[in-house]
Amino acid sequence: MKPATLEEWNIGTIMHLLVQGYHESETFDFKEMLPHKDDERGKQRTVKTCCAFANSSGGFLIYGVKDATTGGSIEGHLAGIDPADDFPEQFGNYPQKCTPSITWDFKNPPVKLENGNVIHVIHVPRSWNAPHCIEAPNNLRCFPKRTNKGNEDMSYEEIRMAFLQYYEKRLKLQLLQAELKNIKQHAEDLTKTYPDAQVKFGVGEFSLTVIETVLADTYTILAEHRDLLEILDEIRNHCRVANNLLQMFSPIAFPWTGNNVEPHPAIEKHNRNIGWECGPIISACTRALERLGNVLAL
Repeated sequence: MKPATLEEWNIGTIMHLLVQGYHESETFDFKEMLPHKDDERGKQRTVKTCCAFANSSGGFLIYGVKDATTGGSIEGHLAGIDPADDFPEQFGNYPQKCTPSITWDFKNPPVKLENGNVIHVIHVPRSWNAPHCIEAPNNLRCFPKRTNKGNEDMSYEEIRMAFLQYYEKRLKLQLLQAELKNIKQHAEDLTKTYPDAQVKFGVGEFSLTVIETVLADTYTILAEHRDLLEILDEIRNHCRVANNLLQMFSPIAFPWTGNNVEPHPAIEKHNRNIGWECGPIISACTRALERLGNVLAL
């Protein structure tokens, strides 16, 4: 089983993969150490691997493991890295050299070895800002992808499709942004203070069609923004409750075309119940719009 999260990487999983003969795959790559400062080709390969993972399904770089193809015991390949080294800071220079720059994370604390050294696990997730490229010799640009053979260059058609998917997803996020503004405005309209809450009542259900559709189409983008997904779930739940209340309160019993009707306690109760649900909707929409704005600004 190949680990899918940082938490799943430990001595047991690393040794299991080495025993199985894995050194690299489409989702991970074992490395002994970062390239030497004078190793330009090695540094270029590291940047290319970061790009390749981000342009594909994401992946892990595991530092502190010697090449298993050189033979010897499995334990002998677990060399590790000096824990005194500020490894994350040193590694961070490589994703920044991708265009656009790539987000990444690391296992903290790192995996400890019996010899006192540690193994650092870096996660480069699939990027919704793809395609990413690197500067190649002669002022050329390379768009790598990750396969079971390692890093390979994307074809022209793959690059074109990646750009189309990027703009399509961005437009859908902007659509989500517009829909959240509409829901917030409708909630505010339903909670307006009338001169007499007993003679006017809120009508009009919240439509969740756009949110449901956009969430399905952009989940790969929003999956790394768990806080935003949780707020969107909060909005959907409150809107469903509010819709139930709006459906139960039949306008037929209180005909209204915009003018006042006869005062009735049921109208006041209805407005109060709707207000209890619309308040959280307004608050959640405000928070969601702020976070979504940050996502679109990336």
